[in-house]
Amino acid sequence: MNQFMSGAVMMASLCSGIFFLKFWRKTEDRFFVLFASAFFLFAIERCCFAFNPLLTPIDTLSWIYLIRLLAFLLIIVAVIDKNRT
Repeated sequence: MNQFMSGAVMMASLCSGIFFLKFWRKTEDRFFVLFASAFFLFAIERCCFAFNPLLTPIDTLSWIYLIRLLAFLLIIVAVIDKNRT
C-alpha cells in the first residue's frame, strides 16, 4: 500500500510541476519555474521512497529527506523573491 500511495503522490507532483511549467511558458515569471522545480523534486523524492527495498533501515534513507528540504527551500525562495519585487 505504501508503494501505491508513493506512486500516487509522485504522479500528482509531476502533474503539478507540468502545470506550473505551463504558466511559466506563458508569463516567463521565475516564480513558476521555482515552483515547478520544487514539485519535480517532490516527485523524485517520492520515486526514491517507492522503489526503495522494504528491508532498508530508515537511518540509511535520511538522504532522501534532503531532497524534500531542498524542494521546500525552493518554495520559500520563490515566495520571498516574488514579494520583494
